Amino acid sequence: MSEAPPWLLKAFTPFIARHVALRMAKGNPGLSAQAIAARMRADLGSNPDPAALTMVAAVEKRLAAQPPSASVAAPGSTPRLSAAVLVLANLVPLYGVAMLGWPVFAVLLLFWVENVVVGLLNVARMLCADPADPAQWLLKLFLVPFFCVHYGMFTAVHGAFVFGFFGKVKATGSGEGMFPIPSWLAAIGEQGLWLAVAALAVSHLFSFFWNYLGRGEFRLASVAELMGKPYGRVVVLHLTIIFGGIGVTALGSPVWALLLLVGLKAGIDLRAHLKEHRPAPAVSGRS
Repeated sequence: MSEAPPWLLKAFTPFIARHVALRMAKGNPGLSAQAIAARMRADLGSNPDPAALTMVAAVEKRLAAQPPSASVAAPGSTPRLSAAVLVLANLVPLYGVAMLGWPVFAVLLLFWVENVVVGLLNVARMLCADPADPAQWLLKLFLVPFFCVHYGMFTAVHGAFVFGFFGKVKATGSGEGMFPIPSWLAAIGEQGLWLAVAALAVSHLFSFFWNYLGRGEFRLASVAELMGKPYGRVVVLHLTIIFGGIGVTALGSPVWALLLLVGLKAGIDLRAHLKEHRPAPAVSGRS
């Protein structure tokens, strides 16, 4: 580390220290910041690099600043209330299929719109992440606009496939460009999905306020990690849904197959939700 220019080390120390602190907290739950720092110094040997010692000091400072477990989430607690809201929200598309006769296109359009909601709330998560860390604000200046453009294009291409393959219509209107918001809104209304969209949006908003802000997840959130988080959900969940939709269409769209598809989506969503909002490991404030 000492071979790097001093100004470069100074500039990147907050970023590296934050990453190391989070990893050390996960690997040493319950230990104090001082105890973790002592272990790190011992690992450096009898003749430690001054730059490495500076990094350890930065990591210790970062660990000491992290909130105790009670302010992030109670030890062993799970986001049961937000999970219940998620399950209730997913009952709406089940009702739409069973009682209102929704076709495959309506189901997949609803889940695609949910992707848009997830992306918008992820921007809010990135902006609220660890507001006390100046290094995070520097990252936000670059990563938030990049995410908006990249995720927006990703979602638009996904929407074009849903509209073109399942709706047998173009996702874009005349002269509307890559983001034909009026055509999207019109399709939602034509399929009678506004209530279902509202239910799923409320579910994600509740999780944002209850888990991310209320349980203190934002304090330990990383902007860099948040930027890639929605893609995992979209790829895993919606590849399953799209191929399932193709299978349902091939079967002639029977109600039982659509119900199975919606139930599969709800199950994957719930599992991912519980995994995402598991309590973060805390660092004790005492030795």
